[in-house]
Amino acid sequence: MLSIVGSVLGLVTSVGPGMFNKWMDSKQDARDKAHELTMQAQLAADKRDEAIITSIGEQNVAVQQTAQAEMQNASQWTVNYAASVRPTITYCVFVLFLLLHLAVFMGWISAEQYTVLMAGGALDGIFSTVIMFWFGARLTSKWTK
Repeated sequence: MLSIVGSVLGLVTSVGPGMFNKWMDSKQDARDKAHELTMQAQLAADKRDEAIITSIGEQNVAVQQTAQAEMQNASQWTVNYAASVRPTITYCVFVLFLLLHLAVFMGWISAEQYTVLMAGGALDGIFSTVIMFWFGARLTSKWTK
């Protein structure tokens, strides 16, 4: 009996490591192939996304060039008017903001009326958005120079 157990153990210890290594290599190979397929799929998706972004960028450039060409063909009055729309709106919002605060300060309206007029901070939000737009435009114009 001991000789049979010894023979089986000898066979297992001589054949086992080689079989185990082959089995582990096949598992690793399967994982490597799955990883390569995943990476190829990701690469294809990245290339597709890059192509979409590039085409959108090219479309934006074309739109800007078309707009610039139209503005060059437009009358000077139209160009000046289009350039003055944003500053005019900004000045109007700023004047409204100042008048509301002045009215509260002078006692012309109560704090409750001010709150109703501000509609829960909507005007403050609009005012801060307009101000940040101008500071952002100023900052980006410095970067592009």
